[in-house]
Amino acid sequence: MKTNVFIQARMSSSRLPGKVLETIVGKPMLLHIVERLKHATLVDKIVVLTSDEQSDDIIKDMCENHSIDCFRGSLNNVLERFFLASEDFPADNIVRITADCPLVDSQLVDEIIAKHINGNADFTSNCHPSMYPDGLDVEVLKLEALHKAQLKASTSHQKEHVTPYIFTHPEQFICINFNAPKLIPTYRLTVDHPEDLTLVRKIYGALYESNSNFNLELILKLLEQNPMWLESNTQYARNEALQRHLTRDLDI
Repeated sequence: MKTNVFIQARMSSSRLPGKVLETIVGKPMLLHIVERLKHATLVDKIVVLTSDEQSDDIIKDMCENHSIDCFRGSLNNVLERFFLASEDFPADNIVRITADCPLVDSQLVDEIIAKHINGNADFTSNCHPSMYPDGLDVEVLKLEALHKAQLKASTSHQKEHVTPYIFTHPEQFICINFNAPKLIPTYRLTVDHPEDLTLVRKIYGALYESNSNFNLELILKLLEQNPMWLESNTQYARNEALQRHLTRDLDI
């Protein structure tokens, strides 16, 4: 049973352009994500999926410089990008990670992959509904589910965000949610605004030197000790882009 991780990355973020290559303790954010995912024992290959726009040439260059597999495709039809990448990098299951999640937890990724495989699921995640802080989202989909979504998805929302067709059609797919073992604070640990980046840099600054693969438990303990760090980005909603596109599609 082969499992690949596809990291969705682009430079043209509307709220924080170029965020995926912003430096955190001296390394690009995207490189940190790749290095953290390398600790996931159930992952066979990690591939960065970026667009074929000129603005994303720099992502391709960074991947080449660090011997990271990279695939390029449509900027806006990310579902198609995933589908075509699955032909170049085939696997039974694909883990979708977005490049604004520099605190992704490799142990959590392994646990969700294991639940997906053991449950013979088409789609498994910890974010439908959300059970972990924003920025710890993990989605695992069976290759056949990806192919079916590529064939049937019709709205811009479904095509840009890859998995909505799957988790909104439970009658067609076996969908499992990975529940947190205990109540976890709904902190905002993704990077979509300058304030998010400031918080993540503080977390890395406190934890990275002693343990480069620090996990969610250590992050939560650190934030318990420094609650004032969390005050800067509480005004931002979870999954802003996804919700905006869903609303637009419903209006259409």
